[in-house]
Amino acid sequence: MGETEEAITLRIIIIGMVVIFLLSLSVIIFFIVYQRRLLAQQKKHQKIETDYQKELLKTSILSQEEERTRIAKELHDDVGAMLTTTKLYFGQITSNLSPEELESITKKAGGFLNDMINSVRTISQDLRPVILEKLGLMEAIQSLVQTINDSGKIKISFNDHTVHTISKSKELNLYRIIQELITNTLKHAEASTVKIELKNEGDSLIVIYEDDGKGLDQKNLSHKKGLGLKNIESRLSVLSGTINFQEKQLGMKVKIICP
Repeated sequence: MGETEEAITLRIIIIGMVVIFLLSLSVIIFFIVYQRRLLAQQKKHQKIETDYQKELLKTSILSQEEERTRIAKELHDDVGAMLTTTKLYFGQITSNLSPEELESITKKAGGFLNDMINSVRTISQDLRPVILEKLGLMEAIQSLVQTINDSGKIKISFNDHTVHTISKSKELNLYRIIQELITNTLKHAEASTVKIELKNEGDSLIVIYEDDGKGLDQKNLSHKKGLGLKNIESRLSVLSGTINFQEKQLGMKVKIICP
């Protein structure tokens, strides 16, 4: 005996409700799984970012400690030794000395005092270059480039195409970044030339640095960064800047972007 029209309609309604329920359940399950995956991905990214920030902080602290150790060593070995020697010379001054002996001791002590002044000036210059304080970043970079060029070890060209003023608070970190790049080239690259260019793109400062040395292994770069490159990244994090190592057939090319 066939079903009545009402029974067929009821069956269709029930089947439709079951299908809608299953579809709704599928959407809910998909949403929950998606949210969990998204949350897991976010946690993973947060962990990577946290680890990266910890690494930058560690590098910054290590760099500061190395700088303090270097300064302490220079003060102890140079200034400390000269102070001790000068003290010995002054200890020889007595009322029994002849004018010639007194003049000789005074000259020697004065010579050591001059050497101490020069050593302290050099240490102070390393901490914050005087030319950077007085004339600004571009003149400081030009002076650094000229000093290295005068050594005859390598040829560095520097071009300034910036049109915006760089704030004083950023100058020291930018100077140290360029100084670190040059140091890495001198130590590891076996390069003969270096090109440095500063320019503006919109509101950002762009630093282009390239040499014709051995270059960097792009594949292992993220795993084999030395203290120098980590120190650069640490300083860039303060500037909210980024560094990109660009492909180059010979040598290394770096693009740094600072807002």
